[in-house]
Amino acid sequence: MILYVEDDADNAFMLVQRLHRHGMAVRHVEDGEQALLAVARDRPDAILLDVNLPGADGLTVLRRLRDDAATRDLPVVIVSASVQDAALSKAMQAGADAFVAKPIDFDRLLQTLARLLADKPGAGGDC
Repeated sequence: MILYVEDDADNAFMLVQRLHRHGMAVRHVEDGEQALLAVARDRPDAILLDVNLPGADGLTVLRRLRDDAATRDLPVVIVSASVQDAALSKAMQAGADAFVAKPIDFDRLLQTLARLLADKPGAGGDC
């Protein structure tokens, strides 16, 4: 299962539908605190994490995931409209496994997820 953390409901709906059509199970939450609760409860195979979120932002969530031994190795793809080198650098320093710019190149996202999930024991094509 993929956890998608995105506060824009329209963007989330469209991406979730596209991922479903590709056989992926996806759960959507709208903020950082919900994301941390969902990770603890659902144990996703990977996370798509927006940077700009209400409450705890995506980089704060990522740092908290990396600080916890139980979630340290969970694949996280940062999704952001900010494609400046500084934003990418901050995401990678916080422990992101990959960075995908908005608007999302769906084929690139699928390739990124496939790469990250291929290395994860027990993660199948249906996520």
